[in-house]
Amino acid sequence: MQFNIQRILYATDLGPHGPKVFRCAIGLAEKFGAAIHVLHVIEDPAILRNNVAERYISSSVLGTYRGTAFDEAVSEIEKRLESFSLSALEAEDSQGARVAEIRVLAGRPGRTILNEAERIDADCIVLGTHRYSGVSDMIIGSVARKVTLKTPRPVFLFPV
Repeated sequence: MQFNIQRILYATDLGPHGPKVFRCAIGLAEKFGAAIHVLHVIEDPAILRNNVAERYISSSVLGTYRGTAFDEAVSEIEKRLESFSLSALEAEDSQGARVAEIRVLAGRPGRTILNEAERIDADCIVLGTHRYSGVSDMIIGSVARKVTLKTPRPVFLFPV
């Protein structure tokens, strides 16, 4: 049985270790000539959920604010991810790797990553994972844990 990777889903939390994990995705993409699909998931801030803000702001004004703020945030994040992706590919002098698309979506990170992997029919998922220590029985971060438990796809986890 031959293992072939054509579509890689790289999910980032935009943390300081994202470039290191992205370089790992580039390495995989180069080896297989695969396309990288970049994903960042935005969770709604608590102040704009659960009707807290509606106590102080009318629903029509709040709805407009939510839409405008979200659209501006998505646009800015997409621009930054595009610039970051291009510069990382150039820095690695990548020949076989390419970024197929960049998406910024709202939702719960674990579920959204799984849905996006399904949508693009990803051959694998690449993400960083936060390590926990001490009395915690969790070995990897909660998003990475959820993704690895719920997906039938190979998942490459890089500790950060």
